[in-house]
Amino acid sequence: MKKLVASFLVCLPLQVSAEVLHYSKCKTNSGKTLADVQTWVKDWRALAKKEGIEYRVRLLVPHADSQLHADEFFIESGAPTLQSYAKAWDWWYTDAEAAASNKQLTAATTCDSGAVYRSTD
Repeated sequence: MKKLVASFLVCLPLQVSAEVLHYSKCKTNSGKTLADVQTWVKDWRALAKKEGIEYRVRLLVPHADSQLHADEFFIESGAPTLQSYAKAWDWWYTDAEAAASNKQLTAATTCDSGAVYRSTD
């Protein structure tokens, strides 16, 4: 019983406050611009809203970063909970309209697999 309670207390912060953030480093594809990627963001947001997906996406462009080139940027995305994060990714990989959105994204940019972070507050 003590182990069960201890496990609950350790996992409690994951349930109560677990904003999940995903960062992917990207580079625009040949012949594409950041405007093409921003068009995807706009279209993606409308689709996610229509489908009731609780997940947000935005682009982070270099401001004072000598390590990134002009055609490189980050996609920051996230969800307020682990549950909504999992639901959004499940939708992204199983829904036909989401698959079309993914094709729009990959036509405009190539991204690494990214990194996932969980907030502590």
